[in-house]
Parts: sequence; C-alpha cells; structure tokens
Amino acid sequence: LRRYPDAIREIAGAGHEVGSLFFTHFNMTDARFTVDAEFIKRGLARAEDEYHAVTAQELALLWHAPFYFANSQIIAAGRELKYTYVSRDVDTLDWVTADPGKAAPDIYFPAAELVERIVARKKPGSILPILAGKPGGMREDYLFQKVDLLVDALLSRGYAVVTVSSLMEHAR
Repeated sequence: LRRYPDAIREIAGAGHEVGSLFFTHFNMTDARFTVDAEFIKRGLARAEDEYHAVTAQELALLWHAPFYFANSQIIAAGRELKYTYVSRDVDTLDWVTADPGKAAPDIYFPAAELVERIVARKKPGSILPILAGKPGGMREDYLFQKVDLLVDALLSRGYAVVTVSSLMEHAR
C-alpha cells in the first residue's frame, strides 16, 4: 500500500476481492511480542483505513496473519470485527530463496517446478497464495512470473479461479 499505491489502485480497479494482511509484517505468535485482541483490532482497522485512503474502496472482511502464523486468540480478535480468517491449504513456497546460509535446498524450486508442485497438491477449494513481488532474497525466477502457466494448468483440469467469498458461500 505504501510503496506501490498505483499497483494497489490497479488491483482494486480491476474488481479483485482484496482482504487484509494486517498493517505490519511479523510473526504474531513469537513469544517475544505481546499480541492482544486490542492490537489485532487496531492493526486491522489501520489496514482498512490505509486501503481506503489509497483506493476509496473497502477491504473485504477477510484476513490472514503475516506468514499465516496465528493462534486462536488472534483469530478470535479478528472475528470480533466481523473478519473471517482465511488460511492456505497449499504452501506455494514462492517465499523460499536461494540465499547462502538461508537456503532450504529441500524446498527451494524454480518457478516452473513450483507450478507443477502446486497443481499436484491443490484440491477443490484450495487457496493458493502467491507473492505479488519479490521476496527479500535471491531466486532465479518468481512464481508471479508464471501465474499464466499455473492458471492454464488449473483451468485445463476443470478448476475455476473464484473469490474467497465465493468459496465460502459454496461451502455453506
């Protein structure tokens, strides 16, 4: 939102359903931090305000904690603001880098292999988070550059790309 407001306006203007990732990015379950319900509420409200200031639109009442690290207290705090916590069921691994000393060779894959891995692991109703940019580290290529291949592979297998709200509605 802060670094790329034009991109955010483009996403919002294209009619995409946009939920909240919170206003800051850290592991909320890390014992070094005190994260209470009030902190979660303030953070979600701040993200709403910032999104509205950039787009003049409202966020969908959907969210997930940074890195998907959450606990029942964090999820309940969001629920008090009518937010639905959305988790992933497939880790796309597009956040894994090849940085020396940080590399995880058993889970680092080039983007084309990530596409194959994701297609093999998805199932009806899967939520596939994809970084819309480069993670803080080295990669030879990026999944967001291969989204067309991923979407084509899913469509050829009879899947459709739908909003999270649509998934939730059909699950009821």
